[in-house]
Amino acid sequence: MSDTEILYIQKRPPTLTEMTGAEVAAALKQTDVLLLPVGATENHGAPLPLGTDSMEAREICRRAALQLEQAGCPVVIGPVIPFGTSSFHMGFPGTVTLRSQTLISLIKEVCLSLYASGFRKYALIHGHDGSLPSMMVAAQEIVDETPDAQALVLNWLTPLSKVYHTIQTSKKGEGHGGEGETSRLLATHPELVHPELGVPHHLPPEVMAKIQGPEHIKTGGGVFYATRSYRAHTPYGYIGDPALASVATGEKGYAVIVDWITSVLRRDYFGR
Repeated sequence: MSDTEILYIQKRPPTLTEMTGAEVAAALKQTDVLLLPVGATENHGAPLPLGTDSMEAREICRRAALQLEQAGCPVVIGPVIPFGTSSFHMGFPGTVTLRSQTLISLIKEVCLSLYASGFRKYALIHGHDGSLPSMMVAAQEIVDETPDAQALVLNWLTPLSKVYHTIQTSKKGEGHGGEGETSRLLATHPELVHPELGVPHHLPPEVMAKIQGPEHIKTGGGVFYATRSYRAHTPYGYIGDPALASVATGEKGYAVIVDWITSVLRRDYFGR
């Protein structure tokens, strides 16, 4: 393997990590809105890299930033948070997990640091739904500890789950690392995705309902089901059929996610 081989390509616009201080200062003259991608480093089986959730969160923010810019609503993308609360994936090699309080503190301290630069409106966007509870607490504490900051947590799984059946080809339950997620990463980082290494692994409907069903709070329901171990559900580290993934399915999924996020931000942060 050559040391000059390109692992993958990342398109613009940049996150704050890739910007200079002067570029951030210039951006702050146009906006005080920050999109913060909150990812994870956790197992997704043989077809996907451990950083899938971080790459997905970054891509969602990237596309949302472009769409908002076209609408005259400029934003800055913050640094990707590469770790989340992934305790239930610890049965698989390579997973990194943070305690909930650690993640809350990390998110809050990143945002409060950037508050000192002039950012006032924060949109926390997940790539890993297991971090949503910590993200909500962090958002509340950001507001509690500042005189004028605003903070939103945008859970795009809720609108996406309503139309998944019209986007995916699978007629069975697809979840973590399945057709949908594999498709989205295939659309953006094809060099890192290997759908052909996946084999179908579906769960009984009654089990799937507690992981990603209509009653689960992360998909718009009113019940939070705490997860003990993903390995208890799947020896592969994913649920569904990654081999069904396609770029077209990934693009459709991103379109639903980004349209919803931009509509919320235009309404709540830009009044449009």
